[in-house]
Amino acid sequence: MDSLPFKNSKALKVFAIAAAVPVGLAAGYTLVSHALWHRSNMSTFSEAALRTSGAKKKYDDAVEFENLLLERAEANETKYQLPSLFSPHVGVNEEEIAGMQTFLLNRRAINDRAVIYLHGGTYVNRPRLEHWHMLDLVAKKTRAEIIVPMYPLAPVHSFEEAYTALDELWTKTVEKYGADNITLMGDGAGGGLAAGFAMKLAEEGREQPSRLILISPIVDLTFRNPDIRKLEAKDPLVAVGGLQKAAQLWSRGTELTDYRVSPAFGDVRGFKRVAIFVGTREIHYPDVKLFYDRIHALGIRSELNLGTGLNHSYPLFPIPEATKAIEHIATIITED
Repeated sequence: MDSLPFKNSKALKVFAIAAAVPVGLAAGYTLVSHALWHRSNMSTFSEAALRTSGAKKKYDDAVEFENLLLERAEANETKYQLPSLFSPHVGVNEEEIAGMQTFLLNRRAINDRAVIYLHGGTYVNRPRLEHWHMLDLVAKKTRAEIIVPMYPLAPVHSFEEAYTALDELWTKTVEKYGADNITLMGDGAGGGLAAGFAMKLAEEGREQPSRLILISPIVDLTFRNPDIRKLEAKDPLVAVGGLQKAAQLWSRGTELTDYRVSPAFGDVRGFKRVAIFVGTREIHYPDVKLFYDRIHALGIRSELNLGTGLNHSYPLFPIPEATKAIEHIATIITED
């Protein structure tokens, strides 16, 4: 018995209390995550990390946002470099298509379908590491070539330049795969751009992508929905002030109710199949819900995947809920 670390009951009691503290904290953390927000512990930790990162301050503080714009105006005009921490499981090629630096994941002779992915970043930011991790997983789980263009961004460029470049990319991809074998997908600003571009194709009588997958799409740049303000404090990533400024730069004088910048005001009848993923603790949720309701009411094949208690673009983050979402996204892409 002398080999035990404690030789008396008092010391053993102190040890037991010390050991119980982290267990109790973990139990409380789990209780809050599951009972209050109905999400995993990792999701709660992820939100806490986002809040401490100061990411939201760049959009909530006018000076911070102006500094961000100055930085992006210069950086976005340089050649994009994949994040150094990105270790892909699939092949990654690079080409210039329609004047855009374009990354091609999983390009193989057996590809029978493609995904055109339009990244988010509030119209001013290029893809983050999280984008590439998610796309790598999607590519690994599908037979699809993932096409990721570095489309023109504000503050130097506007939506019109992005539409022109995407039009050429779309035409080339259709020539190779056929529209029925193409998924148009995007998150945040890229999700709104994907929806607006699909509307433009329909307006021009051109073929639609077989699938439209939208992750937390920004669909209404007027930000008039009063329910947005109710969620602004809960959203750890973005604030309305910065988004409104970005919207003005992206629209470049075009009315914010133009469907090309705000697909919430466009005609959704041309869509074939739509899958939307959105968190209930992000400021875009109210507009996304209304957008989905319009689509669903017309009998279009559609689904709304709610990330209960989750944040903006939750499928991009290293949380259990994202793993499930990615599995579902891969299934949608591969279904015949």
